[in-house]
Amino acid sequence: MSKKLSQYSIIKNWLEENGRYLLNLGSTFFSQGTTAIVLLLLTPVLVKNLGESGFSIYGVLLNLVLVASVFDFGLNTGLVHRLIQEPHHRTLLLNAVFFFYLIILFLIFPIIYFLFRVDWVAFQGEQWIIAIILALIIAQNMLAMFFEAIFQSINKVFVSKWIRVIRTMVEAILFYWLSYKGSFELLFLVSVGVNFVYILFLFIFSRRMVPFSIHWKYFSSTTLRSHLSYSFWYFQSMLATVIAYNIQILLLNHFLSALQMTIFLLVFRFFEVFRTGLTNFTFVLFPSISAMQAQKDWVGIRDQFRLVLVRVMLLSALVFAFMVWKGDELFSWWSKYNTVESKALFQVYAFYVFLLAIDHVSVVFLSALKYNRTPSIVSTIQSTASLFLTAVLLQPLGLQGAIWGSLIAFGLTSLIFNPTYLLYRIKKEIAQNV
Repeated sequence: MSKKLSQYSIIKNWLEENGRYLLNLGSTFFSQGTTAIVLLLLTPVLVKNLGESGFSIYGVLLNLVLVASVFDFGLNTGLVHRLIQEPHHRTLLLNAVFFFYLIILFLIFPIIYFLFRVDWVAFQGEQWIIAIILALIIAQNMLAMFFEAIFQSINKVFVSKWIRVIRTMVEAILFYWLSYKGSFELLFLVSVGVNFVYILFLFIFSRRMVPFSIHWKYFSSTTLRSHLSYSFWYFQSMLATVIAYNIQILLLNHFLSALQMTIFLLVFRFFEVFRTGLTNFTFVLFPSISAMQAQKDWVGIRDQFRLVLVRVMLLSALVFAFMVWKGDELFSWWSKYNTVESKALFQVYAFYVFLLAIDHVSVVFLSALKYNRTPSIVSTIQSTASLFLTAVLLQPLGLQGAIWGSLIAFGLTSLIFNPTYLLYRIKKEIAQNV
């Protein structure tokens, strides 16, 4: 009997320690899996119904939304860290960030409209209407991440992920139904409506789990300035990522034909499914890593980093091997594009995503521990070099030159620096806390 009780106790302790991580990880994978299936099923439909020209414009405008994510200023990532470390400041922090995003909404519109007027993004249509719609979507994305940060801070990522699954499915059904009208403007309007309901549900459920109030009387400009300063290096890191990926797409839009741009966006979307899936293992660890830091469990952090890194490397290697073996055939079947240029681009991108997945382990640990100042500087150098190399290699190498530029810059900077710097800082903390 005592042996059975002992085994039961071991199982119970294991579930208490690992159950929340598995629940968060499982719900995150289900959410990303839903997004992946929707992406894979819906993209060919959008290409067919919008046409190559319409789809490329839609993709570029969608990418502009991602570029504008820098107006988040890293506040949401910093918010997760501070809500864990400073729960007594919750009300002031939440109100400072929430009202800041409402202010940002009114500042984004003229910036986007200006970009349209100077032909950074060229298309035929009512530019001021699209600028308003995109500004709304950008602000909604920030607010959605704001409420998701609350769930992250209490290590209940699974709640927000289940709500996101429902949102993704509803939007996908509406997109499929309305895409036959051939209007990308209509698709953006659908996103605005769905996002509004999505944010409302996030607000309701977050209030049930965390006591907080949103009101102007709790807004503090001093708290906002403090949090902007606190989150600056998160912002710098985000800016570097946007330059490396999203501004690159805006750059390519000026040099590539509609066909080439469509191929590039299809490859990008295809691999986003796998890249996101591979990075989920580490992403959901953010709250627990910050909590371990608060407890000064540096040996535990070091051991966890090594374990997660090995697992992600093995999984990424398996995915990469499959992509080399059968990936281009799968992509050609899915996208209906089977050219020499698309195959060459696919192979290079597969290797790039393999390395990105491995690096992401270090990135999450550095971010959760707030060791992101120096890595963000290195990342900025990398992204700037990436744009330069893209411009240089695009003509001699064609479409794949864009990826080679990013790959070379990344391989010579962040890929080497991030894990080395992380282990150096952890080793230093262990020595100081002995």
